[in-house]
Formats: sequence, C-alpha cells, structure tokens
Amino acid sequence: MDKCTDSTRGTMIFLSPLKSVLFFFWILINLASSETPLIIAHRGASNAAPENTMEAFNLAWNLGADGIEGDFYLTHDGHIVAIHDADTGKVSGGKIKLLVKKANLKELQGIDVGSWKDKKYSDARIPTLEQVIDSVPDGKKFFIEIKCGTEIMAPLIKVLDQRMKERPELANQISFIAFDYHVIKACRKQWPEIEANFLESYKKTKATGTWTPDQNDVFQTLKVSLASGLGTQANEEVIDSGFVKRLRKSKLSFHCWTINDIETARHFRDLGVDSITTDFPKRIRDGLK
Repeated sequence: MDKCTDSTRGTMIFLSPLKSVLFFFWILINLASSETPLIIAHRGASNAAPENTMEAFNLAWNLGADGIEGDFYLTHDGHIVAIHDADTGKVSGGKIKLLVKKANLKELQGIDVGSWKDKKYSDARIPTLEQVIDSVPDGKKFFIEIKCGTEIMAPLIKVLDQRMKERPELANQISFIAFDYHVIKACRKQWPEIEANFLESYKKTKATGTWTPDQNDVFQTLKVSLASGLGTQANEEVIDSGFVKRLRKSKLSFHCWTINDIETARHFRDLGVDSITTDFPKRIRDGLK
C-alpha cells in the first residue's frame, strides 16, 4: 500500500464526510422515488365485478384499495349516476340501449347491469352518486370522473354540499377528474379546497412520429382549467422525468391510468406518481411491495 502524504491524508479526511452526506441524500432520494403510490380501483374492482356498480366498489374496498374511481352522468330527471358510456348498451349486455341523459332514474335502475359480466351479478343496478359516496370509508379516496358537461354542476353541488355537511372530511377524500377542462374549472371555482385533475390522453402522428398534444399544450390546458393536478394516460414515451419535474415545479399532482401490469406500475412509481388507477388493485399493490 502506498504511503499518504499529509496533504493527501487531509484531503481524504475532508472527502469522507462529504461522501457520507452525498450517500445519505442518495438514499433519501431513492426512498422517496420508491414510495408506493395510492392504488385506485378503476370503476371499482372492475376486473372481477361489473364496472361502476356497488358490487365493484365494495369489492375494491374489501381488496384494500386506497380509493375508487367511478364515471358519472346526469339523468333526464336530475340524478347523477355511475356509468361509463352515454347509453346502457354495454352494461345491459346489448339488450337495452337507453341514453342516460334522456332516461329517468327509475328506468335506469330497472336494468340488470351485472349479468353481462357474470350471471351471479344479475341483481346489480346502476348506483347514484349518493350511494357511492356513502360507501367510501373514512380516509379513503374517491375519484369522481364527470363524463358530461357543466350541466351537472347544479345537481352535483346539491349532493356534495349535503354529504359534506354530514361528513366534512369528504373534502379531503374526493377528487374530481374530467377530460373537459370547463368542468374542471367549474369544480375548482365551486370547491377550491377540493382536488380537481384534468385528464389527458395522447395520439401519435404517423407522418412525424410525434405525440399530440405536446407538453406545452398540456400545461396550457392545466393552467386555463385551474387544475390542481394531471391525470394522464400511462404513456412511457410521453411521460418522462422532465415532464414530472415540470408538474412538480408547477405544484401539480401527478396521476396515471389505467395500469394493469406490474412492470409499468413500477416504472411510474419510480417517476413519483401520486396514484395509479387499475382494474386489478390487489395485483398492483402486491407487485409494488
């Protein structure tokens, strides 16, 4: 072993604590990046139970999901109901195709919306927003995706203000999400204390190979909508560390959908995603342990 001169020895003594500090911060950064995001059950535990039904939402809670995501439309008689499509074609197994906005609640709740998934769910019915809210345990999240326009606001205000009067903590449990930035803006103005995230997906232009909308367009919409965060399609070609840093710099939350494989879930976890929406809440949670 070579001998050290006094000056060299002094440099080594000086660098050792510095390296220790850098190593400490490296550990902290890696721990932070590997924190498990919230696991949100997409339309409830929709892999196993019929989507957007109480059966799917309750199963999600039983599977230990951190939250549920549901889709909501306004009926002709002013009720807010959980259904993904504008009509009942899919959930009725193609037997009944009622437009939600032209049907009343009684008509809609007369439809079997479970048998298309499995005959054992033949009693499943389209639930109201009130029913879904009442199923949300304390401390859990509820992502309300608004599928129609701002015409939903008056009934939404009525339902939520009543429920939040009974359960003030709901203001911290609810997140509004929508592809319509007008809806997000209306929610933010009505309830500035409640999270409202703009949703975005992407298309690749064949001629140029570029994705649209581009990053600048996304951030412009986030600004105009007054959104508190972004709920984005889990596209690894679009969402990179630079994109996430820009979100964080803008003090915006970061959520991804719909992730059903563990490798993708780990990728976005390592990018620091706040929540992952999935059809398989237990599988994804177990895969991120």
